[in-house]
Amino acid sequence: MSASEPSQNGSLFLCITFFPTERMANSVLRLVSSFCSMVVDDANVCSRFYMAAHELAENIIKYSSGPRVSLELALDERDGACVMKICARNEASPERLREVERRLFELKTASDPVKHYDDLIIETAMVEGVSGLGLARVRAEGGLDVDYRIEGNELTIIAQAPVERWRVNEQLEG
Repeated sequence: MSASEPSQNGSLFLCITFFPTERMANSVLRLVSSFCSMVVDDANVCSRFYMAAHELAENIIKYSSGPRVSLELALDERDGACVMKICARNEASPERLREVERRLFELKTASDPVKHYDDLIIETAMVEGVSGLGLARVRAEGGLDVDYRIEGNELTIIAQAPVERWRVNEQLEG
């Protein structure tokens, strides 16, 4: 299954492709917030995914070398368990992809996400212009698992976490 396709058991799926501008990112973030509050009954979960969407949107806009970026949100249900997933996709230069792959590999394999985040804070405190903390924050503060995929010049970053069963007692009206 590709990140752009919902699973056969998926409950809800949203994909937004947009021009990499701050103005568009703000609109997309409002949509993510609405989506989360519509389907998840837990303000903490909504807050964590909003934070992840913010960090991911900031990264795909800042580092995109292509004319479009995308953000996908899915709420999948399998065997009675629900997982909320957010994916960010953009094109990047080969140099940028090498650097981000190194950072994402370290983040993904860190046995203690909070210590890794704290170490990055110290490491980047004196570096001007780039902190590199956003995705580490998603994992450490947000408690989301972070994964990635690089295909050619396209980077996909995935953040996900199990969530309580979504609002099944309400009819979703649209």
